[in-house]
Amino acid sequence: MVRDDKKQNQPSLVMLSSFQHLLHILEMESAMNPATPSQKTLLLGGMIILLFFVGSFAFAQVLPEDPTKGARLFVSKGCVKCHGLKGEGGKTGPDLGKIDLGDTQLDLAAKLWNHIPSMIVGMERARVIKPNLTGEELTAISAYLYFLKFFDEPGNPTRGKYVFNEKGCNLCHPLSGKGKEGEPGLDQFPQNISPIFLSQAIWNHGPVMISSMVKLGMKWPVFEGMEMMDLLEFIKANTKGPKETAFITPGNPKEGKLIFASKGCIKCHAIRGEGGKGGEDLGKKAKTLYKSLTQIASSMWNKGPTVLAKMAQTQSGIPKFSPKEMADLISYLYFLHFIDEPGNPINGKRIFSELGCSKCHGLDKKPGVLMNIDLSKYEKAANPVDIVAGIWNHGGEIEKAMKEKGIPWPRFRKGGLADLLEFIRTPKKKL
Repeated sequence: MVRDDKKQNQPSLVMLSSFQHLLHILEMESAMNPATPSQKTLLLGGMIILLFFVGSFAFAQVLPEDPTKGARLFVSKGCVKCHGLKGEGGKTGPDLGKIDLGDTQLDLAAKLWNHIPSMIVGMERARVIKPNLTGEELTAISAYLYFLKFFDEPGNPTRGKYVFNEKGCNLCHPLSGKGKEGEPGLDQFPQNISPIFLSQAIWNHGPVMISSMVKLGMKWPVFEGMEMMDLLEFIKANTKGPKETAFITPGNPKEGKLIFASKGCIKCHAIRGEGGKGGEDLGKKAKTLYKSLTQIASSMWNKGPTVLAKMAQTQSGIPKFSPKEMADLISYLYFLHFIDEPGNPINGKRIFSELGCSKCHGLDKKPGVLMNIDLSKYEKAANPVDIVAGIWNHGGEIEKAMKEKGIPWPRFRKGGLADLLEFIRTPKKKL
């Protein structure tokens, strides 16, 4: 909420024009009884949502319901004996809390495969027994590792006080009591306030905030870097409000996908071509959403007026979110990049040949040269990660056989494992 230093009493004409346009739309929407949506509109909206869910079955990786579930497996399966997490844990392997794990699930699995020989050496040195994993367990562990970047380091309340005043928040929200228009003071905010709270506020209170800013001649505040976390730490130091569970527990990405559809987000934003065309295709920019909770929330906040103006013109209007719904939605956006795009079975067939997979895995149920591990059972496999788990479980045998024959360990490039798995899953008569 920054005032113009040169013209404190004259707001930016461009910003005021945008705000006033939005207010005009909102006033018209509330003054008029919205017409009953036509069958054609309902059918179109329903088709978009249906395609969104049906299309997702093409490559049936599963969104996690609890991203922290893998933490328990990370310990119980012995991963922590070799790998630390930000200094806590083993020292044999790399500290997984200090490296970028922002790949898709199968690219993460490919990295795991590429390092199997060195991991076996490290386990033997540390006297750790290599654990077997199911597809479900491997999904949980990889989701947990992917989730490590989601939460920020705590902000700085001293810097937060500066942000609170510099953005103009103090002009509406006093430290205690109520503001001139009844705005809550900081003492009424949730004690465990998080970026989710501000993301929720955009939708639930955005039009009212915009109206107040227009009256005061203020700009919509824009957050950069750690400014939002610093602001929240300052608020925490002054609040006495109730606690909200959804602000401290991780969201459910699987339920967040349902929220994305039910709140109408899918009608404007497509996910890899499935959905509306009014906004950006978030599936195509999924990598940019692999960032911390604060960065995602800041991005949503900064685009608030623009998004609200578009939503106000739709028949469904501006949706409202509960704390849990917003937590789930943000988790879903964060995990968009985690799910791989469907692999190419033709490329997979080439990789199968180039990497020498046929030396262990014959096609058409024929035995391999080194050993016979039948892959036909994986044709039409519902979840490709089940195949990855099988590969991991037999990794020691494969590594030993290849070492004895002097065959170099094959390594996957980005996207290669997805193609190979699609080849394995595809009935060979179709190729």
